[in-house]
Amino acid sequence: MRRRTQFGTPIGSFQAVKHRLADARIALEFARPLVFGAALTMAPADVAAAKVTACEAAYATARTALQLHGAIGYTAEYELSLWLTKARALRTAWGSPQACRAEVLDAGRLSGDRRW
Repeated sequence: MRRRTQFGTPIGSFQAVKHRLADARIALEFARPLVFGAALTMAPADVAAAKVTACEAAYATARTALQLHGAIGYTAEYELSLWLTKARALRTAWGSPQACRAEVLDAGRLSGDRRW
Protein backbone atom coordinates (compact mmCIF):
# COMPACT_ATOMS: atom_id res chain seq x y z
CA MET A 1 0.00 0.00 0.00
CA ARG A 2 3.03 2.24 0.28
CA ARG A 3 4.17 1.78 -3.33
CA ARG A 4 0.87 2.09 -5.16
CA THR A 5 -0.06 5.73 -5.66
CA GLN A 6 -3.16 7.58 -6.72
CA PHE A 7 -3.21 11.34 -7.28
CA GLY A 8 0.50 11.35 -6.39
CA THR A 9 -0.15 9.96 -2.91
CA PRO A 10 0.34 6.40 -1.58
CA ILE A 11 -3.10 4.80 -1.38
CA GLY A 12 -2.32 3.58 2.13
CA SER A 13 -2.74 7.16 3.32
CA PHE A 14 -6.40 7.37 2.24
CA GLN A 15 -8.93 6.95 5.03
CA ALA A 16 -11.15 4.54 3.09
CA VAL A 17 -8.19 2.23 2.45
CA LYS A 18 -7.15 2.42 6.10
CA HIS A 19 -10.66 1.42 7.14
CA ARG A 20 -10.66 -1.62 4.84
CA LEU A 21 -7.28 -2.70 6.17
CA ALA A 22 -8.44 -2.18 9.75
CA ASP A 23 -11.55 -4.28 9.12
CA ALA A 24 -9.39 -7.08 7.75
CA ARG A 25 -7.06 -6.92 10.75
CA ILE A 26 -9.99 -6.97 13.18
CA ALA A 27 -11.48 -10.04 11.49
CA LEU A 28 -8.17 -11.90 11.70
CA GLU A 29 -7.57 -10.90 15.31
CA PHE A 30 -11.13 -11.92 16.25
CA ALA A 31 -10.48 -15.41 14.85
CA ARG A 32 -7.19 -15.92 16.72
CA PRO A 33 -8.59 -16.63 20.24
CA LEU A 34 -11.27 -18.88 18.76
CA VAL A 35 -8.57 -20.97 17.07
CA PHE A 36 -6.48 -21.14 20.25
CA GLY A 37 -9.54 -22.06 22.31
CA ALA A 38 -10.54 -24.78 19.86
CA ALA A 39 -7.02 -26.18 19.97
CA LEU A 40 -7.29 -26.45 23.75
CA THR A 41 -10.76 -27.98 24.02
CA MET A 42 -10.98 -29.90 20.73
CA ALA A 43 -14.76 -29.80 21.17
CA PRO A 44 -16.45 -30.20 17.77
CA ALA A 45 -18.52 -27.03 18.16
CA ASP A 46 -15.47 -24.98 19.18
CA VAL A 47 -13.48 -26.35 16.25
CA ALA A 48 -16.34 -25.61 13.85
CA ALA A 49 -16.73 -22.05 15.15
CA ALA A 50 -12.99 -21.42 14.88
CA LYS A 51 -12.80 -22.95 11.41
CA VAL A 52 -15.62 -20.93 9.91
CA THR A 53 -14.49 -17.68 11.56
CA ALA A 54 -10.83 -18.06 10.59
CA CYS A 55 -11.58 -19.18 7.04
CA GLU A 56 -14.04 -16.38 6.40
CA ALA A 57 -11.58 -13.83 7.83
CA ALA A 58 -8.73 -15.17 5.70
CA TYR A 59 -10.84 -15.19 2.54
CA ALA A 60 -12.18 -11.68 3.11
CA THR A 61 -8.69 -10.39 3.91
CA ALA A 62 -7.22 -11.93 0.76
CA ARG A 63 -10.01 -10.42 -1.36
CA THR A 64 -9.49 -7.02 0.22
CA ALA A 65 -5.74 -7.20 -0.37
CA LEU A 66 -6.24 -8.06 -4.03
CA GLN A 67 -8.75 -5.27 -4.52
CA LEU A 68 -6.46 -2.73 -2.89
CA HIS A 69 -3.42 -3.82 -4.88
CA GLY A 70 -5.31 -3.79 -8.15
CA ALA A 71 -4.14 -5.74 -11.19
CA ILE A 72 -0.59 -6.07 -9.89
CA GLY A 73 -1.92 -8.34 -7.15
CA TYR A 74 -2.53 -11.01 -9.80
CA THR A 75 1.04 -10.95 -11.13
CA ALA A 76 3.85 -13.35 -10.23
CA GLU A 77 5.63 -10.58 -8.31
CA TYR A 78 3.03 -10.76 -5.58
CA GLU A 79 1.69 -13.89 -3.89
CA LEU A 80 -1.72 -12.36 -3.25
CA SER A 81 -3.53 -14.44 -5.86
CA LEU A 82 -1.98 -17.57 -4.32
CA TRP A 83 -3.26 -16.57 -0.88
CA LEU A 84 -6.75 -16.00 -2.26
CA THR A 85 -6.68 -19.43 -3.91
CA LYS A 86 -5.58 -21.05 -0.66
CA ALA A 87 -8.18 -19.19 1.40
CA ARG A 88 -10.92 -20.13 -1.06
CA ALA A 89 -9.94 -23.81 -0.87
CA LEU A 90 -9.81 -23.78 2.93
CA ARG A 91 -13.34 -22.39 3.18
CA THR A 92 -14.78 -25.72 2.05
CA ALA A 93 -12.08 -28.07 3.35
CA TRP A 94 -13.12 -30.17 6.38
CA GLY A 95 -16.71 -28.95 6.20
CA SER A 96 -18.50 -26.15 4.45
CA PRO A 97 -19.23 -22.90 6.31
CA GLN A 98 -22.91 -23.92 6.46
CA ALA A 99 -22.04 -27.29 8.02
CA CYS A 100 -19.79 -25.64 10.60
CA ARG A 101 -22.47 -23.13 11.54
CA ALA A 102 -24.99 -25.95 11.88
CA GLU A 103 -22.57 -27.81 14.18
CA VAL A 104 -22.28 -24.76 16.44
CA LEU A 105 -26.05 -24.24 16.55
CA ASP A 106 -26.72 -27.91 17.26
CA ALA A 107 -24.23 -27.91 20.12
CA GLY A 108 -25.96 -24.87 21.62
CA ARG A 109 -29.37 -26.52 21.38
CA LEU A 110 -28.17 -29.80 22.92
CA SER A 111 -26.48 -28.09 25.84
CA GLY A 112 -29.58 -26.07 26.66
CA ASP A 113 -27.59 -22.87 26.24
CA ARG A 114 -30.18 -20.10 25.77
CA ARG A 115 -27.71 -17.40 24.70
CA TRP A 116 -28.38 -18.29 21.06
